[in-house]
Amino acid sequence: MHRGFLILTLTFCFILIPVLPVSANVPDNCDLPDSTLADIRQMLTAEDNAIFFEIWTYDEIFCACVDIYYNDPEDADFHDRVMNGAIVLLGRTEDPHAVPVLIDAIETHGPQALYALGNFRTVESINALVEHISDEDGSNRENAAEGLRNMLPPADKPDGWTEALTNAIDAVSAWIDQEPDWDIAIYFEDALVNLEFLLENAQASAGTG
Repeated sequence: MHRGFLILTLTFCFILIPVLPVSANVPDNCDLPDSTLADIRQMLTAEDNAIFFEIWTYDEIFCACVDIYYNDPEDADFHDRVMNGAIVLLGRTEDPHAVPVLIDAIETHGPQALYALGNFRTVESINALVEHISDEDGSNRENAAEGLRNMLPPADKPDGWTEALTNAIDAVSAWIDQEPDWDIAIYFEDALVNLEFLLENAQASAGTG
């Protein structure tokens, strides 16, 4: 009897383990009505998503896109288009809670997630982009460079910001001459210029990094 209980317990724990990282990145206040989630998903099947922010709040869009990214069935209609649209919209919400979701999304939708991370002025987003500057996938490298190139100065400098920028500058500087695609190398050159600007801005502002 004890042996059977142990097997059942271990089996139950094994099933739960993969679920934990998914729920960890879904904020507790995300509790949309099923109808709202369905409406937003339906709109994600369209190619133009500019109208979203005229219909729903940023919080509603954020919560729907997080739910869709983690839970949309692979065999659902227009699944790929919906997933791509959800990641793009997460990048436009400017909600910092989107950063860990987008970092997860690098594994499945690298180019879209890396590009979107450039909209977030956080240490985590910079570090995630830097991790992929030498990615084997050229599309990931290109979008990591674009994310670093497009990043703007934060209104309030987060802890560790200056250090993250310094590390990013060192990493990009070391990689540029190794970049095999000349057109992507240009993106990295632009990224380096922007990172140096961001660092100058951070050093000139009040506070410490």
